Amino acid sequence: MANTDLPFPNSSSRHENGSLFGLTRYGRKKRTVFLLLIIVVGSVLWFNSDLHRLTNNSSDLQQDNIANYIPDDATGVSFDELSKGADAAKSAHETSKIDVGTEGQPLIEENEDEELELNEQKKKDAQNENAAVVSKKPPTTSADNTSGSKTKSNSNNGSSNKLPSAATIELQPQHFKYFLVIATKADHLSRRQIIRQSYFGLTDNMEACLKRDKGLNYLFWIYGEEPKPKTPERRLYEAEKMEWNDLEKVGYDSYDQNAILKWVETTLNERGVTYDYLIIQDSYSLVQLNYIQQQLQAEAGKMWEVSKSVTDLAWLPAQSDKVLIAGKDAVKKAMARENELKDISVQDDENASPSTIMANYYEFYRSISVQMNFITTKKDVDRLKTMLGELPVFVSRDENRFETWTNNVESIPDMTVAVSNIYQDADFTSVAEKLNVGAASLCKTLERPTIAVMTSSFIYPDGCMERSASLAADNKRQYALRHQYAFVSRSTEFAQQEVRDVKRRTVWGKIDAVQKVLPKYEWIFWMDMDAVIMNADQTLQGILDDLRVKYPEGPRAFEKNIDLVIAKPTRDKMINAGVFLLRNTEWAHKFLNAVQASKNWYNKGPSYEQGAMWDIIQLPGYKEKVLLLENDDHTFNTLPKRYIPGDFIVHFAPDKCPGPAVLKGLEAAKRIQQGEMVLTMDDE
Repeated sequence: MANTDLPFPNSSSRHENGSLFGLTRYGRKKRTVFLLLIIVVGSVLWFNSDLHRLTNNSSDLQQDNIANYIPDDATGVSFDELSKGADAAKSAHETSKIDVGTEGQPLIEENEDEELELNEQKKKDAQNENAAVVSKKPPTTSADNTSGSKTKSNSNNGSSNKLPSAATIELQPQHFKYFLVIATKADHLSRRQIIRQSYFGLTDNMEACLKRDKGLNYLFWIYGEEPKPKTPERRLYEAEKMEWNDLEKVGYDSYDQNAILKWVETTLNERGVTYDYLIIQDSYSLVQLNYIQQQLQAEAGKMWEVSKSVTDLAWLPAQSDKVLIAGKDAVKKAMARENELKDISVQDDENASPSTIMANYYEFYRSISVQMNFITTKKDVDRLKTMLGELPVFVSRDENRFETWTNNVESIPDMTVAVSNIYQDADFTSVAEKLNVGAASLCKTLERPTIAVMTSSFIYPDGCMERSASLAADNKRQYALRHQYAFVSRSTEFAQQEVRDVKRRTVWGKIDAVQKVLPKYEWIFWMDMDAVIMNADQTLQGILDDLRVKYPEGPRAFEKNIDLVIAKPTRDKMINAGVFLLRNTEWAHKFLNAVQASKNWYNKGPSYEQGAMWDIIQLPGYKEKVLLLENDDHTFNTLPKRYIPGDFIVHFAPDKCPGPAVLKGLEAAKRIQQGEMVLTMDDE
């Protein structure tokens, strides 16, 4: 009754340990060889042990030095390099020997105190002259601080000073019933937007989700190369990262279901994001989330029959690796046996599943189920039942619920769960309509923010802000998340300036964007792309409360009179419109319309929209509603040369490209967050 077509041993094989593959194949000859091998290895180990006891003390000392020299990150260091390091360590040890006096104490040179004082004075001078960052942490010893305090401060922080990758999503720790991972190439921007709209009803990012609903969350798992720098494709990609915050760039060249499973079980888990059911697809596939939910609920209702957890389910197509649906317990079991499962190969069968961890797991499950039909001895039947009890429950793949696109929507059955190989965006939309893919809710609608932090996500063709833009957006986004504000970044309003009937400078997109988003919130806090939050503890409510108290006519009058708060820095001829607060009122919309009508400022530099705003707030009917922070450099619009510790925001707006200055500012902001104190932002 041998089943030679199965990739597993049959009932005639021996089984001792209940391994994943059931029955061991060792014969008498192999056991004899194995025993001889054990004897040989044991002899060698004993012989080496005796040799070790005969080694001289100098060899022991050399090994100790090598061991002491090995750094924490010594992976890949050669033995020669370690030996050289040991020699250097030994030499340094010999050099650092000191004479011992009659009382057993080291002899100290008479001028040692003077040298220590001189070193300390040099350190202070270097700090006052050069250093921009002074750590609040305990100072290093003089022996460690030989290269000036500024340089040493940088080296002490090591890798912690590196800016985070803007292509890493800052997911909040939370548990979701369903978590969807969509693998896509970086340049598939249009497909990602269709998926957002088809699956979740996300047509734009203006009403940011303050907190995701526990039912469902998703991300795009970006593989392959990013678009080349300083190209239109790269600028669109960077803007998308800023606007949606749902792209996770990974180091894989192609779609890989196994890699996604590993990423979920490691990286996603480390971020505190957990799930009941994981759904994986590539961007050329479409899944019907409603049908998946219905099927899983039906299967969960049967789980009592096999005494399984409801998250011990797995469901995958028979001939494709582009879609996978699996409960958390099924995923954990598969990943725990990854090394064993990868040895299974069924590629000789042209209709077999691709060789993925979960597909191989299914083949193992299937082989045991088939063997149950032929095994008769109680011992073997009990063993197979035990093995089945340790495996996930695979949803039957006999039903034709997974389809491959055949170029006409009419061929797709109504209850199809997933369709793969849809390469054209128009076809994807047609399939979504055919299957009536309803938009799933992602956001807790009752938790709506009243304040939105806004910024630009438009990167100019010169590429000046290409490296710093998404990092600067993350700085603002994390601040908004911390204080329960919405975060909205916009680029399309800037891009549309080129196609207007009356063309105007791109920066006018700021007014278009604010005008579009303002009706959705009580207050808008606009920040230019080159503005960086330094003091993340400062809240916008705190600023408004402080301004209310200081308002000459009192807090109630402030609420009645003030709709725009904006600063006029010291020695500036007009306002700086890089940072401002605007309240959602009838006056505010009238004000924005008046600014839009200021045609004389459309292409008049260097002020453009800022000049128009300045002119309007001088007029009767407008100036009464403006709180002008005259000669104010510290409330929320600080220039680098006027920065003092504790300032809320630094606006890097030099005449030249602000990109490099913004990167330095972001590094300083990170140091502040780590408990250090920044004394100056001025590079000049």
